[in-house]
Amino acid sequence: MLNSQIEEIKSKIDIVDLISEYTALKPAGTNWKARCPFHNERTPSFMVSRDKQIWHCFGCGEGGDIFEFVQKIEGMEFSEALRHLAEKAGVKLKKVDPAIVSQKTKLLDILKVAAEFFHLSLLKTQEGKIGRDYIEKRNLSQKTVSDFKIGYAPDSWDKLLNFLIKKGFKQNEILLSGMVIKNEKGQCYDRFRLRLMFPIFDQHGAVVGFTGRILNEEKQDQGGKYVNTPQTTIYNKSLVIYGLDKAKNEIKKKDLAVIVEGNMDVVASHQAGITNVVASSGTALTQEQLKLLKRYTNNIALSFDADLAGQAAAERGIDAALALGFNIKIIQLPKEINGKSIKDPDDCIKQGQEFWQKAIDSAISIMDFYFDKVFLKYNKDNPEQRKEIANKLFKQIAKLPDLVERDFYLTKLAQKLDVPENILREAFHPFNDSKQKNTNEETLFNKKKIDREIMLARQLVAIILKYPQNLDYVISHLEVETLPDSQLQQIYREIILYYNDKKEFDYSQFEKILSDKTKELLNPTSTLLLLADKDFFDFTDDQIERELINIVSALKKDYINKKLKQVQMLIAQAEKQKNKQQIEELAKEFSILTSKLNNL
Repeated sequence: MLNSQIEEIKSKIDIVDLISEYTALKPAGTNWKARCPFHNERTPSFMVSRDKQIWHCFGCGEGGDIFEFVQKIEGMEFSEALRHLAEKAGVKLKKVDPAIVSQKTKLLDILKVAAEFFHLSLLKTQEGKIGRDYIEKRNLSQKTVSDFKIGYAPDSWDKLLNFLIKKGFKQNEILLSGMVIKNEKGQCYDRFRLRLMFPIFDQHGAVVGFTGRILNEEKQDQGGKYVNTPQTTIYNKSLVIYGLDKAKNEIKKKDLAVIVEGNMDVVASHQAGITNVVASSGTALTQEQLKLLKRYTNNIALSFDADLAGQAAAERGIDAALALGFNIKIIQLPKEINGKSIKDPDDCIKQGQEFWQKAIDSAISIMDFYFDKVFLKYNKDNPEQRKEIANKLFKQIAKLPDLVERDFYLTKLAQKLDVPENILREAFHPFNDSKQKNTNEETLFNKKKIDREIMLARQLVAIILKYPQNLDYVISHLEVETLPDSQLQQIYREIILYYNDKKEFDYSQFEKILSDKTKELLNPTSTLLLLADKDFFDFTDDQIERELINIVSALKKDYINKKLKQVQMLIAQAEKQKNKQQIEELAKEFSILTSKLNNL
């Protein structure tokens, strides 16, 4: 019986459609290919067959059907994958062998029944009127209440407990689900009482927990305003994003996830027709949550209280998002609309859906947000405050993983502070070096993916370490900032300082100086020397010289092209601001850079 149901599910779910929800597939003849979602790779080796309804990665060797894929990517047991895919396929599972029913499956069943109990308590019972009055006050429609399965927890010690026991669940299972609490005497009682209940769904639409909001604020000893399900086998708040099950398709379509703080902000947004909105539920975004979002988009827009923007928890979430390569924007709500104070998206929507949509559309990049915030707080004409501006923004710029973007904001900061760019960049080095200090080897040597520019820069430094007779040429033709990696810049800078001082280069002596001065550069420098042996051991002197000339030229071209892109961005900004003088200055700089590029 089970085998027939498995085959029915497989016949109703197309493997290409399923896997496309997790990774971008491209046609490859009659099959489909992608970069494997289970290991890092540059060249796609992950293949999917629609005809055979199977997948296989020729890089890591993993493969199977839809069940193996879901089990591996979601970390599910077979019974959980079976349940999930059955619901997706619209197949009603018949009685399943208890041997394959996991504890997680049992807990999911308990929470599903509890959600239905709370929902009906809100809609159908007399005591649920306090909840109905509240949702009416918050202008929630019946459709919204139904879509989000909003409910009411009765003011009772054991009503839910008894209901679940009658449904056949054991008291110990109910305790493990987090729906009841055991006191010192060993008696169990309902965790949620006299609260409006928001079920928390995972990305597949399964109830994994609850948030309960108090309804009678005058009643004593109710605990916090909001009470959440504790961590259980199926609920970990660091792994769940509220509203993602309903927002994921729109997030994918718009290529943007709007992240708010509270559940009610999500509910109000969806009711207003803005459905790419999810909530962090008042916690900092975790790496796990961000990786989940990354399945659907690389772009996020954050809406949070002005006070929260400066808190360490919020910044940790932003830092994690930057490290994962997200493009981050900040939504700034108007302080007041129609004479009404606005403190969150829900307030904004109450004054009109168009105000919330406009705030989303007007979101600014995270770095522009930091620039505005810092320049508003400090006076750039005051020397001490000028220094504070630079220090605050250096810390943020150093977090940017993209070198082009980092260079752009350093240029912008130099212009806003009216400081020569070379001086500002020199002042920035300690911030950039500090960021790299503890990850030098990983950054330079252990990454599986190394782009062409980094590879060329590594080869250049490796060659001059191994063949220092070429140092005069390299130093006279290549400036430190031309190298695309801060650690390589550090090593190259130390080589130049040593060579200018000694007028010759002896690696063993240079190594001793590094040991005394910057020990963290010892291992990566030694590894570069090995790289020279690996890639250039059989090159003649003439071949080494030609290789260096080509690498220096390529790095300079890449650097100038980056600078040209920065200048173009600055010209566009200046044109928006109608700053004619700045446009003229930038046009001259563009012309000079173009001339340099043409002469290479």
